[in-house]
Amino acid sequence: MRIRRARAAVFAAALLAAGVPAGAQTAPTPRPTLPAPPPPKKGAKIVPLDFGGVWEIDLKVSEGVSTSMGKAVLAVRQNGDRLWIEPIEQPRPYLSADEIVVDGKLYEKAIGRGDKGTVQAQWGKDRKSLWIQTVTKNPEGDEVAFQRSRWELKDGGNTWTRKTWTIQKGKTRESFLVFRKRPGEKPPEH
Repeated sequence: MRIRRARAAVFAAALLAAGVPAGAQTAPTPRPTLPAPPPPKKGAKIVPLDFGGVWEIDLKVSEGVSTSMGKAVLAVRQNGDRLWIEPIEQPRPYLSADEIVVDGKLYEKAIGRGDKGTVQAQWGKDRKSLWIQTVTKNPEGDEVAFQRSRWELKDGGNTWTRKTWTIQKGKTRESFLVFRKRPGEKPPEH
């Protein structure tokens, strides 16, 4: 009897070592405690930055500020990949409201004082910036200006920086604008 028990114990140990449970029973499959989240919808985009708010230019740290941008306060409304930017508080004859569509596609629009051009805006590959490229054309269709901007949010979304390079009439100009978000203020609804 001892020999049988010893053989049975050795046999059971061999089965366990081989991964076969004694009595050919299988362990129950563990069940997750929470259901798995649904997969993301096809084509769903996550907007990496939200520029929405009321922004005041910081002239102490900005560089290359145009006269029309001096003491500017801008309201930005954002709905996904669409941004509406408008000056508020003071009339600005050379600073108008603007809409930007951030989808990486080239589109035509009115630019500046009666000119037309193309705009292409897309989120940076780093997902921490917005790049905007504008080509302005005169009424005859000639390209008269080229501009590229990089927008970023810093300080937890309380500082908006705009680095812009412009080529116009053979001259290159750079500007670095810094805007501070006014806490608690929301852009006016339209």
